[in-house]
Amino acid sequence: MLFGHRGANQPVVDLKTKKVYMSSQNHSYEVDEPSLQGTSLQVRFRNVNDDTVEGLMHEDLPIFTTQYHPEANPGPIESSLLFNDFLQMINDYSGREKAYA
Repeated sequence: MLFGHRGANQPVVDLKTKKVYMSSQNHSYEVDEPSLQGTSLQVRFRNVNDDTVEGLMHEDLPIFTTQYHPEANPGPIESSLLFNDFLQMINDYSGREKAYA
């Protein structure tokens, strides 16, 4: 990235829910999207301004990433719902693992 993403005003779309969040960011790198081919990772979050990858999710495992700061405070609170998604994903996966035991 030439200048990176800085500040508390970067719009990010969650491709899973179609919601747009205003995010807080401080980075100067990006995911090389073609490098995801052949992996079990897929793009979940994308920067609305420049279309760069802002986060991934695994197709089978309870794993997702963000390349911005999703914490509720300080800064924008729109992404705080991701913590609920994470806990639900862990609970669902734990239930699936118990069923196979």
